[in-house]
Amino acid sequence: MRIYNYLFYKSYLLAKRSKNFDDIPALGGLIFVAACLMFNIFTIAILFQATGIIDEYPFKPEYKYVFSIALVTLVLLYYLFKGRYKRIIDDYEQKKSGNVQLHPIFVIIIYYVVSFGLLLLAGMYKNHDWIFAQ
Repeated sequence: MRIYNYLFYKSYLLAKRSKNFDDIPALGGLIFVAACLMFNIFTIAILFQATGIIDEYPFKPEYKYVFSIALVTLVLLYYLFKGRYKRIIDDYEQKKSGNVQLHPIFVIIIYYVVSFGLLLLAGMYKNHDWIFAQ
């Protein structure tokens, strides 16, 4: 969860800078973390299907809204539980003094590109395309 906490912190900073989430900047962080978590869950599901651990893709299209809302709710509950998001923000605020800081958008874009790339590689592995062709 450490990477997601860092991603939440950078998303929180981005939400504060953009002034779109002036009233609830933590919500901006939650949205980015939930999207990244979805990429990672789908990557793992595709790899499990490709290796034969599971037979069928577990996410049905008719349940996409239910799954999305449930995932965002779980992430929301995780960060709101006993003010966890405040402790995460405070921890990273204390650590950042004196260190070179990347702009939050760069951290988010790098994570999205890496996650999406892994998702594409998992799909190619499943379909035996490109370097996975036999």
